[in-house]
Amino acid sequence: MQQFTPNISSKAMNRETFKIILMGLMVLDHITFFISPYLADFFHIITRVVAVGFAYLVVEGLHYTHSRKDYLIRLCGWGIFMALGNYLMNLFVLRKQFAMSIFGDNIFLTLALGAVVIWLWDNQQQDVKKNRSLKILSIILLIVGSLPILEGSFIILPVMFITQLTHKSVKKRNLWYLALAIFMAVIELPAALSIPNPTALMIFDGIAMNASDMFLS
Repeated sequence: MQQFTPNISSKAMNRETFKIILMGLMVLDHITFFISPYLADFFHIITRVVAVGFAYLVVEGLHYTHSRKDYLIRLCGWGIFMALGNYLMNLFVLRKQFAMSIFGDNIFLTLALGAVVIWLWDNQQQDVKKNRSLKILSIILLIVGSLPILEGSFIILPVMFITQLTHKSVKKRNLWYLALAIFMAVIELPAALSIPNPTALMIFDGIAMNASDMFLS
């Protein structure tokens, strides 16, 4: 597998900096109980980048890692750990009406499935039939995985697949990201317009907030 060497002289943001920014934004999305509802809505909007940002980093990680197998094992391990945490929170801490979904509130499992999809697609098999079979399996997992089962999978898996297909072309990648964003906005627009006397900000707020939760409510 071809390894991509990072250009440390580039002005572009490196992965570690991007990761730290995403972690900071993730914290902002989980302090809603301590701030005003208006500020919470604002934070919720600007933090929509977190999940897809980590999805992007996983695809990048699959290109840089020395062992995709170990990388996937770590993702699955954290997914299992998070599932156990959700179960224990439901059992001992949260009230029934606030219970967390074991799979629906577990971003690591979504990222792990996305990593499997990418690995199968970029399988490096020399045998044409095996290569084609693994790519077909990758597409099947992508379609099935995009159903509303795992957290954010309906948007995260397509983002990861687009990132893989356009890995060497930033322009194509960004155009496909934009197309996916428009597609999701169109899906959410009717719900946003159903708000009584909607303003432009309310419509944007509705699209940005509901796009991440449309299948998880």
